[in-house]
Amino acid sequence: MTGNRNSNISIRIRRMAGIISAVLILVTAISFVLPFYTYAEEEEKEKKSKQAEVKMPDVSSSSYIVMSGSTSEVVLDKHDNRKMQPGCITILMTAMVVIDNMYDDTELKNTVTINDELTEYGNTFKKGEEVSVKDLMTTMLVGADAQAAEALARYSASSREIFINEMNSKCLQLGIMDTQFSNAGGSFSQKQYATARDLAVITQAAMRYQKIKDALALKSASVIAKKKDKEREIEIVSSDLLLSDDPKKGYENIKGGIAGTMAEPQNTSQFAAVAIKDDMELICILMDSKQSNMAAEAKGLLEYADTKVTKNVIVKGDKKVGHARIKGGASTRVAAYTEHRGYAYVPPEGSEALIQTQVVMFDGLQAPMKEGDKVGEFRIFVADELKGTVDLIIKKDVPIGWAPSKIYISNLATVMICTVLGLTILFFVRVTSVRKRREKRREAIRRQKIRAMARKQLEIDEDRRRRNWTATGYGNMPPRTTDLRREQLEKEMREQQQKQQE
Repeated sequence: MTGNRNSNISIRIRRMAGIISAVLILVTAISFVLPFYTYAEEEEKEKKSKQAEVKMPDVSSSSYIVMSGSTSEVVLDKHDNRKMQPGCITILMTAMVVIDNMYDDTELKNTVTINDELTEYGNTFKKGEEVSVKDLMTTMLVGADAQAAEALARYSASSREIFINEMNSKCLQLGIMDTQFSNAGGSFSQKQYATARDLAVITQAAMRYQKIKDALALKSASVIAKKKDKEREIEIVSSDLLLSDDPKKGYENIKGGIAGTMAEPQNTSQFAAVAIKDDMELICILMDSKQSNMAAEAKGLLEYADTKVTKNVIVKGDKKVGHARIKGGASTRVAAYTEHRGYAYVPPEGSEALIQTQVVMFDGLQAPMKEGDKVGEFRIFVADELKGTVDLIIKKDVPIGWAPSKIYISNLATVMICTVLGLTILFFVRVTSVRKRREKRREAIRRQKIRAMARKQLEIDEDRRRRNWTATGYGNMPPRTTDLRREQLEKEMREQQQKQQE
């Protein structure tokens, strides 16, 4: 009875200990989870508070759109499918086609001569002046210059008409059907039209070109026009009204944009702005807007859209996702990192299972390269359709390497290969040397044995001669073999001497 009682007490104690352990584990779990819920609630409250503070602005533009360049989500829009004059935004398509047609970056040093026909499109450059392709590109993108755009069109294709056809073919590649171009600079034409939605897609595609992206972010730039031995420096000021050195006048998150006004058939303005906040790229297109209202309306739309856009993170910033191959570099295989976070947007009727990603490294990368240079893209697809990209960059400089780097053998690999090759050669030399020494040693031992045997046989023969023994033996016995053996040994000794002499 006493044993059963003690056993029951032990069982109760173990049960009580188990309950206490479970309670402690539950309390610990709650203490860890609760801060996350609290943080999420605070974040949601902060977001709602921010949305309450930012209100939808009044917009006078007859057509506009705010689209996420990161996910292709349309956040705000008004008559975004209405066909209108694209104006200065046309030059974004012009820039993409010119870059696509380039063989390599060395073409930026080529020059274009301004002729009579080009002077009809503007007076930035004068007749007879020579301007580099690089300066024409800068003038076109920074200043929304139609003259520079037309000069580049004539340089890039064998004729202006062929270049226009290439612009419209590029539209088909981007999957936009409600846009048609008839000139490269955005001048008024009844044959030229575009929608705000299509122009947002064009802007999104243009920002994937590093040259365009860098140029649109400039507040000003200096270009050179040459005529004979004279040079003329021209200061180009950005047409983007939101780019400003004064924070009170500018929008701090604007990373590029372009604006312009057409006088035909009436004064009307177009504006494309690209803003990045929390790694989310927003594109704002204003069509048929008043120039005096463009900056304020674009800023208001961008700030309001920032509170409405979906921010579903797919990939974190500064994440290593692969390696880029760089020809001619001291390092030919360099780690690539995401420049910023990548987002994805799935419509309410869709599923997140539709999201797919792809890492694409560019071909033809050549040294030297600098830290921060783009080497590829992290592409985000929704239902097999490309919706956004994240630039992949390198985080170290890559100087020019030694000669083997031209076939993608880095300096370190070259040193290792040479070291292994050298050690291999030394190994074979050592093995060959050891083998020769061993062969010589065996040969010397063999010769010593032959000489010892010959000496012994000579002693035997000498002893027999002293005793007057005949070679024929007694009676009918066969001749002794000692003389034959001696002759054979002497022959072998002569052969060995001849080998040594050779």
